[in-house]
Amino acid sequence: MLFDNLVSDYEEWFEKHPEIYKQELKTIKALLPNGNGMEVGVGTGRFAKPLNINFGIEPSKAMAEVAKKRGIEVIEMSAEEMDFKEEFDFILMVTTICFVNDPLKTIQNCYKALKKDGYLLVAFVDLNSPLGKIYEKNKEKSKFYKYAKFFTKDDIINLMKKAGFKEFECVENLYGDSLNNLKFEIKKCNGGAFKVIRGKK
Repeated sequence: MLFDNLVSDYEEWFEKHPEIYKQELKTIKALLPNGNGMEVGVGTGRFAKPLNINFGIEPSKAMAEVAKKRGIEVIEMSAEEMDFKEEFDFILMVTTICFVNDPLKTIQNCYKALKKDGYLLVAFVDLNSPLGKIYEKNKEKSKFYKYAKFFTKDDIINLMKKAGFKEFECVENLYGDSLNNLKFEIKKCNGGAFKVIRGKK
């Protein structure tokens, strides 16, 4: 499993970039609904815990163990294996979509798992943004992004439409082409790197 050997590197990244982490959380919160939620690809619980999401799925055993220590209930499975039916008010995915084997199947499984009028939130680094282009160009050198597939805003919305979602909203943050000189502001989607797209069932 890709992330089994990267737990300490993953955790260290957030310690090294506390402001980026804080801004990503704020951006997700801008569209996060109330209710019973889950995170797909919960990782170490870095997002679920501060966002008060108490349940998630995660294929990496090593990552899941850390999330469990943070108080998250985790089932170890992939997004493609997920088989819940109308259980959740919302589902969150944070940079998970770029690592799944089958993005459409993943989003279809999320659709099935949501109650009527439930929401899916997909947070990701936009390929068309300055930072996304740098990540794509240098991904062979990255421990994390070597195996990632980056998407544009339109790519994600089209996948969500195919799965049946509607009424899309999009907010973004992180402006610039380097982690060292980013500007922060939550706005409607245009040129920012970190995007959150919300669709309704």
